[in-house]
Amino acid sequence: MPPSAPQPAPGDHPTILLVGDVMLDRYHVGTVERVSPEAPVPVLKVGRSFVRPGGAGNVAVNVAAMGGRAILLGCVGIDAAAEQLRGVLEAEGVSAGHLVATSAIPTSAKTRLLATHQQIARFDEEQILTDATAQQDLIAAAEAAVVGARMVILSDYAKGVCSPDVCRGVIAAARERNVPVIVDPKGADFSKYSGASILTPNRSEAALVTGIAIHGPDDAIHAAEAIRARFAIDAVVVTLGEQGMVLVSAAGASVIPTQAKRVFDVTGAGDTVVAALAVATCLGSPLADACYLANAAAGLKVAQIGTVRISWSEILESIEQQHAVSQGKVLASEALCKAVRVARGEGQRIGFTNGCFDILHHGHVALLEAAAGECDLLVVGVNSDASVRRLKGPPRPYVPAGPRMAVLAALSCVAWVTEFDEDTPLELIKAIQPDVLIKGADYAVGDVVGGDLVRAAGGKVVTPVFLQGVSTTNIVGRILSTHAGD
Repeated sequence: MPPSAPQPAPGDHPTILLVGDVMLDRYHVGTVERVSPEAPVPVLKVGRSFVRPGGAGNVAVNVAAMGGRAILLGCVGIDAAAEQLRGVLEAEGVSAGHLVATSAIPTSAKTRLLATHQQIARFDEEQILTDATAQQDLIAAAEAAVVGARMVILSDYAKGVCSPDVCRGVIAAARERNVPVIVDPKGADFSKYSGASILTPNRSEAALVTGIAIHGPDDAIHAAEAIRARFAIDAVVVTLGEQGMVLVSAAGASVIPTQAKRVFDVTGAGDTVVAALAVATCLGSPLADACYLANAAAGLKVAQIGTVRISWSEILESIEQQHAVSQGKVLASEALCKAVRVARGEGQRIGFTNGCFDILHHGHVALLEAAAGECDLLVVGVNSDASVRRLKGPPRPYVPAGPRMAVLAALSCVAWVTEFDEDTPLELIKAIQPDVLIKGADYAVGDVVGGDLVRAAGGKVVTPVFLQGVSTTNIVGRILSTHAGD
């Protein structure tokens, strides 16, 4: 069962100090319809452009979105990109006043070109920081800022901020004040992170440092155990993408399965994991539970394009939705709406159909399977007993609502089942806002209840199939006529 996620107390915004490589992420999103006549390259017709904080800046934005107070330390150049980065940080609730400006480097910037969900090119503007004065300024600033912090994050993107001197200085300052340190590492030299509380390498980083080929969770546990012993780390969390993550600490090893439903973009997923780990730990979660929450946050992140902020409320909703699924497919209206919101946020197309389904027959199954083919997740609305009685008259329904919904939920093509008490599902359709509305082919598209609402919102109405002569009434009639002389 999923762990209960901690709820921040009113006014409790844990201060988290972030030290790392900050950068500006630029995105140009559009469509590709032709190849350039000048060279064999696609031509991107840009539809929209936007900028977001990247690197340690993205971690800080996520900490703030999750309810923490982020103090961000990093280096920027003296240029327009630095001013743009400060602006987007402030807009996301992160103070940019602690960034160290230096003329030794330009502000790191990454520009990505995306055709719909596919990245087709990226170009970087950056130099590695080697300015010893700037690095000493960072150490001094960290030593001052750690006094009021409940957690420290080192976000290493190998751009020079997290040099061995800076890492060791920050870890020593935090240890002196019993402040835990979480490190998102980079490169093959983990010795500079020695003494950190938690290390979060990904699969390739853990394999590079240990020489262990990581094919799955068992290999990752062996690698994590080696890292923990070699570098005096309290706990090691190895992220494995679609295989989830593993946690190794003094308490033992555990595997946390992935919660991602659809992967559009992994950019910044590690940032999201580190931010969620830090906030959850500050709020009192045991480390294993914090990893589960971080994995849920990563699942939400990879379903979206670019570096994005994941709020604590989104994580809580995701956890609730996972718990609801583990308890079964039959959901009350409020729980269903939450589950639908989470699924839609992950890029899933929601379909809806409804009926009495008094005695489930092959006509129903044919419709439900066809409906499921029109969407990613199919919601089935079921008339309550009172609603069936008003529509069909006594003695209907023959089967009470609970068993009717249980039988529907047993079908693999059905994602969720819910009950409605009105004569039509119009209010339920308004609440769910499906992308596809499905009814049997005995309906004209224009006559389907709620169809105008779905089409107005950009969705569609389909009537894929209807089996003539197959109905509950006919089945019951044949049963009664067969036994009329009994």
